[in-house]
Amino acid sequence: MPIDNPIRVLVLEEFRLHTEDIDGAAARIVAETPQGIEPRIPLLTSVEDRRDVATLRALHAGESTEGNAAQRAALDPLVSSWAKPKQYGPRITERAGSPSSSFRLAVTESGINETGPPRITFPEGPVREETTSQPIGLLWVGAPVGTFAGLLVLLGSYGNDPRTAGDDPSGWPLPLSSDLGVRIYENSRA
Repeated sequence: MPIDNPIRVLVLEEFRLHTEDIDGAAARIVAETPQGIEPRIPLLTSVEDRRDVATLRALHAGESTEGNAAQRAALDPLVSSWAKPKQYGPRITERAGSPSSSFRLAVTESGINETGPPRITFPEGPVREETTSQPIGLLWVGAPVGTFAGLLVLLGSYGNDPRTAGDDPSGWPLPLSSDLGVRIYENSRA
């Protein structure tokens, strides 16, 4: 994206479905809704409870932070409760030229984002050859607007089935997410 029109806000909408989206109806509604400049992020499903889902949009100048009324109306029969949408100021918004195929999102309301003492820098260590890596296609990091606590991190990668990401020993600590106060979402398995 050109520097003259950077992402100005990330909008997170979390909601709870009546039942798990086994047939993919909710995911299809999200996928078919027109989007703005940024690539579409698919419906993201909680790793803790498959009825908890989220959508995430990155908006540029001129794009409205208001939710899509048609999408909400289409989803409404499937949704048992809606959380208030949350806005995040972008900290990092990088993406590759080709769209990611797998996404994982982490959201927390803990931690402090105020500016403090200068960061401590550590010397770079040697690169370990035995480390496996996945190509990253998208990285969005945002701090919540209106509060000093919290963080949102979206990671998009290529060709990785999100269902196998938990088997990766270098992956996110999925079984500990609720204990750590982090909500983790990934592409829907439907």
